[in-house]
Amino acid sequence: MPGPIAQLPAPRPASPAGCSRRRRLIALLAGCAGLVGLLQPPSALAIPEQEAMKKLAVIPVFVLTDAKGIPLPLQREKALVLPLYLDRGKADQELAAFVKANPTIKAGVLPMPMNVALERVQELNKSLKDRKLLSPVIPAPSDLSQARSLLGKQGLDQKTIQEGLSVPVFFTKPLITVKTPQGERGLFFFDYASLQKAMASIPDRNKLTVQAADLSAVMDQIVKQPKDTYAFYPTPEYFRLVEQQSRTRGARSAGSSAPAAPRR
Repeated sequence: MPGPIAQLPAPRPASPAGCSRRRRLIALLAGCAGLVGLLQPPSALAIPEQEAMKKLAVIPVFVLTDAKGIPLPLQREKALVLPLYLDRGKADQELAAFVKANPTIKAGVLPMPMNVALERVQELNKSLKDRKLLSPVIPAPSDLSQARSLLGKQGLDQKTIQEGLSVPVFFTKPLITVKTPQGERGLFFFDYASLQKAMASIPDRNKLTVQAADLSAVMDQIVKQPKDTYAFYPTPEYFRLVEQQSRTRGARSAGSSAPAAPRR
């Protein structure tokens, strides 16, 4: 269960005059959460990006693959698109549509950690010569809607939200923290319902303000901290997969220890 509460780092002053449009969008999305310092890129990354990406290992995404487990990009006009679904139900819907349009191809849905999926996309892009593979992370519609509502309450107009929000991440101000073997970590949530459950266990939850930001802003904040400060809370799909794997191992163990049938 989440432990004590910790504040996000205080924002540093920044001048938007020299910022690109994308950086302004990220700053606007993150500003109310105390992430305005993103406007000033750090001289060096405190946490390597590769290490920061490993934090996404507790966030499974669901990918359409062939019978060998190789991702199946979808042809969308002139581009190849490989959606990474956070919601298993949405991935199953896409699979049904794909099988209907391609009845001769054996396909399935494969769960994999988000960081692994993004690495595979990079590898596939290296092998493509004349086209680029796009790999949007597809959030649950309910979480996307909730994030838009929260960002509107944070003072952002709908155009800015539409252009700057891709993958919503939820958190509280001050941050909910959890004690880990490596120390205390502030929590970010991909799933709004999980954040609400975490808040329910905190006595002074009335002092918490729920906010949202785009994943890009959150990752930028993670890598620029002087020490490892944040963590992602596993999604419900992660816990379901762990439980499923546990049952599978238990069934295999029971089968291997069962006495052999008597021979006649």
